[in-house]
Amino acid sequence: MKTFTVLTALVLSFLFLQCSKYTNNTHKQPAKSDSTSAVDSASQTLAAPVHELTYEEREGQFLYTKYCDVCHGDAGKGDGFNAYNLNPKPQDFSDARYMNALSDQQIIQAITYGGSAINKSPLMPPWGGRLDKQRIEYLAAYVRSFAK
Repeated sequence: MKTFTVLTALVLSFLFLQCSKYTNNTHKQPAKSDSTSAVDSASQTLAAPVHELTYEEREGQFLYTKYCDVCHGDAGKGDGFNAYNLNPKPQDFSDARYMNALSDQQIIQAITYGGSAINKSPLMPPWGGRLDKQRIEYLAAYVRSFAK
């Protein structure tokens, strides 16, 4: 029995040392060359938002991520991960021609009372029972920002 305990302790010690060897190596950052730094800065420039968000749009962004992103997608293109389940597909908010034809009041109505309130998809739920008027206005401001 004593031999088994010693053998088990040796095996566990060996496994611990092996695991810590791999764990310690994964936290090291590779040294960046000048060309890698240039590529990183270029990709950060491409990922920058088109315009600076206002306070209202930033507040709406949080709400959009929580309630709308699932169907309308991160960029508002109607390609959220649940969009494939829906017919008709969710609206593309980045379509400036369509969005500029809508008044702020129509966007607020759609958010408050659902898509059917403005003769759009009845699959869009009404959020007026969950969100107060101020939050709906923030959300509408953020939705509008996709078409800027």
